[in-house]
Amino acid sequence: MTRLETTLRGLRDQRRAGLVPFVTAGYPDRATTALLLPALARAGAVAIELGVPFSDPLADGPALQEASQVALESGTHLGHVLELVRGFNEVPLVVMTYANPVLAYGAERFARDAAAAGLDGVIVSDLPPEERADVWDALAAAGLATIPLVAPTTAPQRLPLLLARAAGFVYCVSRTGVTGDGRAFAAELDGLVDAVRRGCDLPVGIGFGVTDEEKARFVAARAEAVIVGAAIARVIGRGGAVVGNVEEFVRGLARATSEVRKEP
Repeated sequence: MTRLETTLRGLRDQRRAGLVPFVTAGYPDRATTALLLPALARAGAVAIELGVPFSDPLADGPALQEASQVALESGTHLGHVLELVRGFNEVPLVVMTYANPVLAYGAERFARDAAAAGLDGVIVSDLPPEERADVWDALAAAGLATIPLVAPTTAPQRLPLLLARAAGFVYCVSRTGVTGDGRAFAAELDGLVDAVRRGCDLPVGIGFGVTDEEKARFVAARAEAVIVGAAIARVIGRGGAVVGNVEEFVRGLARATSEVRKEP
């Protein structure tokens, strides 16, 4: 069991949730990303998702598309992401990527290098579990948690296939659409979370659309991990004292998340 899963199971045992912020590696630049990671930990993050910049991030809205574009223009690639992982061990780290960067790097090489760097888990957002078994097997063999995405549109008969590949936690997408969309959470969200909990014993994370403290509390009542990405990217995009601004914003979200106590 990775320290990621251990951390989230501990929160579940306490009937609590923790904040898991997402930042794109290389946005606004790699030096700032290296400073943001400890700032997020200081602000109360229980784990961090580090995004691999990609030219066609289909799941992402404008804020994270812009973050990827800026990072790519500066030359940030998967090797740089692993360098950032290697220099940080304050809280568990998850890399969120698309399949192409992993395939270009080499699946076995990536799994080996990621594990050696101290990475805890991987989300390959556009790679279904029934495709490229070599990639999934390499990640699992290296001891990396393979975290699936499930959504309100996931067919009930498909859910067991996704959960069979799951480790670390299960990422529940709060609604259809892309990241950063301000719409309400899907009416089916509670049913999705219930189906995941019936199907496996892993902790649950919820992301997409968590933009403020009120929404963080709403998600914290339903999951162990409250995942926030686009809202942080917008804070970064405003410039100024980026690290301090992000740390202040995330501290508020982490405090709101930690205040929620679930019923026994």
